Amino acid sequence: MGTESGSEILGEVQKQGSTKLPSNKSVLVVGDNASGKTSLIAKLQGVEDPKKGSGLEYAYIDVRDEYRDDLTRLGVWVLDGDPGHTNLLKFALNESSYAHTLVMLTVSMNTPWSWLEQLQHWLKILAEHVDKLKLETEERQAARQKLVTAWQTYCEAGDDLDPGSPMKRSTRLSSADDELDALPLPEGALTTNLGLDIVVVVTKVHPTDYMSTLEKEFDYRDEHFDFMQQWIRRFCLAHGASLFYTSKISILYENMQTCKPDDYYTDIVVPPPQRK
Repeated sequence: MGTESGSEILGEVQKQGSTKLPSNKSVLVVGDNASGKTSLIAKLQGVEDPKKGSGLEYAYIDVRDEYRDDLTRLGVWVLDGDPGHTNLLKFALNESSYAHTLVMLTVSMNTPWSWLEQLQHWLKILAEHVDKLKLETEERQAARQKLVTAWQTYCEAGDDLDPGSPMKRSTRLSSADDELDALPLPEGALTTNLGLDIVVVVTKVHPTDYMSTLEKEFDYRDEHFDFMQQWIRRFCLAHGASLFYTSKISILYENMQTCKPDDYYTDIVVPPPQRK
């Protein structure tokens, strides 16, 4: 194994350091109307008063890399929940954007009884749309294999610090050994592979509001919420999707009686007195 000179190493570092953030990445947001699509993107943009549109909306989110002092824009397409607008998908997800698009699928805690129908509905629409794309067989297969590899080599944050971690071996796989030594997919994982990065977002998770309403008006119990959570986790597992829940921080204010949100932190969370 040869050694590199200092100038070669420096040149490589400079080359990596000058790498610009990509400018061709985009997010496609789909979901039923009133599932929180517009509000979610507005929060990511820092917009206080979002305006609801129709059809297929386009926006962007500024993404800054402080380390490189670089800025780029992430394109965001928001598709109207009306089924009559699904023909507009071709503008947001097409042959040129397929490999660079993340799909965000929203469902609301307001109507958990509709999760199954809504998720299956939108995944069916996405699957049918992707099937119709005029993609080279190699590109389609590469996109699917990328998801499989991501699951096979997944490592929990912090696992790389623990040499005894069962997932540690995944970080040691060489490219030549990937196909032979990669961990098998967990049971039920990626049974549907669209070759797309997918994120399922459960919006309007307000424990002091909607969840209490579900408990009072529909007799939901902890068992129901546990069942809902395990079901949607298994759904995400089957589609290789990530899962996020959102709520507004302001709901925490309701329980603050003797303090205000803007109080100085250690005035409220007081350190214990030191013993002499």
